[in-house]
This record gives sequence, structure tokens and C-alpha cells, in this order.
Amino acid sequence: MIKKSMWYSILTIASVGFIVLAMGFYQAIMVTTAVNPQPPAKAPLTPVPVGSTKLSSKTANSFQLLILGDSIAKGTGDEKGQGFSSYLPESFKNDTSKEILVNNAGIDGLESLGLLEQLQTKRLDKTISDADFILVSIGGNDVKSILSLNDLAKEDQFKLRQDSYLANLKQTLKVLRTANPNAIVIFLGLYNPYEIVSNVENTRLLNTWNYNTQQLVEEDGKGIFIPTHDLLKFNIGRYIAKDGLHPNSAGYQALSNRISKSIETIVTGL
Repeated sequence: MIKKSMWYSILTIASVGFIVLAMGFYQAIMVTTAVNPQPPAKAPLTPVPVGSTKLSSKTANSFQLLILGDSIAKGTGDEKGQGFSSYLPESFKNDTSKEILVNNAGIDGLESLGLLEQLQTKRLDKTISDADFILVSIGGNDVKSILSLNDLAKEDQFKLRQDSYLANLKQTLKVLRTANPNAIVIFLGLYNPYEIVSNVENTRLLNTWNYNTQQLVEEDGKGIFIPTHDLLKFNIGRYIAKDGLHPNSAGYQALSNRISKSIETIVTGL
């Protein structure tokens, strides 16, 4: 009789223990699912490219413009502090409803070798590969230093400078095409900000420089050369900044309008 009672006690204790264990397990599951729900997915971070005027997050309803080169690319001289980064997208708005995302990597004083070296660092590769249009302004600083020489010395130095510049430009286009074979490259020709006091020899050399540049750019197939000399030579007082060298606000707007007119059918098709 005592043994039978002992077995009943053991069975009762075991049953109670099982029930307690089961309830504890159930509560643990409930607590875990309530306190630690699946965390929401994090929104992807949008990188800010060097020199970007907007957050560059390309979508089907946007296209990207990359600006490379010297102080004119950067927008120096514009008394409103805007330059191509602002005026060119405004001009494009006549031809597209898409958002224009601008990345400006222009650097004051940059020469053609400096631009090539900037691209060879590969820091801009992602920005280049995402671009639909690449605006390039380069060469003015390459040739500027020889314009004050006498005509005999100028001729010799011009040839050396031009050969070096064209070699750098050829390599620059190659780097751009390696990163992006499809973008439209828009290349700005040189103008003479000293047109009023310029001589015939300077004009001849400038025309030669622009002609050879245009030939090289257009060999690319998707390169467009934009002449600027004719636009500015008759509007020096209206379009040149107080520094006597760079375009002012009106000058940048006039150049932007010319660029947009030159590629409006391409922009409309995007």
C-alpha cells in the first residue's frame, strides 16, 4: 500500500513538472517573437560623388551629367556662383521632363595632363560609368602661358604644347571610354578672352588648336565639339567676367543654350 502511494506521488510530481516545463517553453516562444520581431530592411544609402550638386541616385526618370576639366568647367567667374552646373540643366528642361543629376569635378587651373591624372586615379570611375553626358572643358591653361611670347618663340612653343595636349586628350578619351563606352562627350572649344587686343597670329594659333581638337573629339564617334570663340568674340563686354578671363553669368547661360541646342535631339530621346 505504501509502495502504491509512493508511485502515485512520483507520477503526480512528474506530470506537474512536465506541465510547468511546457508552459515555460510556450511563454519563451511568445516573448521571443514579440520582443524580437524581424527588423525592417534598411533603406540603401546613396553615395555623394565628389563635386556633386545633387544626390546622385539615377532612376528611369533621371539622367546624369558629369562636368570635368578646368575653372570654366567648375563655373569660376559667374558672379551668381552657378555656372554650367545650374544653367545647363535648366536648358535641358526644355527638351526633357526627366530630373538632371549633376556631378561637377572641375578644378581651377587644371591642364590636360592634370585632367588625365585625375581620371587615372579611378576615383571617378563609378561617376563616369553612370553618366549619360560628360561635359569637358580643358586646354585653356595649356595654351595660355605661351600667348605672351614673341611670335617666333610662340610658334615653337605652340607646337610643343599642342602635341602634348593632343596626346593627353587622346588618352583622356580612352580612359572615359573604358569606363563608359556609351555616354555623349561634349567638348568645349577655346575662346580668346583678350579678343579686343589680340593679334592675327594669336587668332591663327587658336583656330589651329580648336580645329585639331575638334578632329580628335569627333573621331570618338559619340563626341561633340562645341565652338565658343565665335559666340564670345563679339560679346566680350557682355559675356566675360570682371576678371577678364572667365565667362560671367550671362556668358555661362549663352554657352549652356548653345550646348543644349546642339544635343536637343539626343536629350529628347532619353
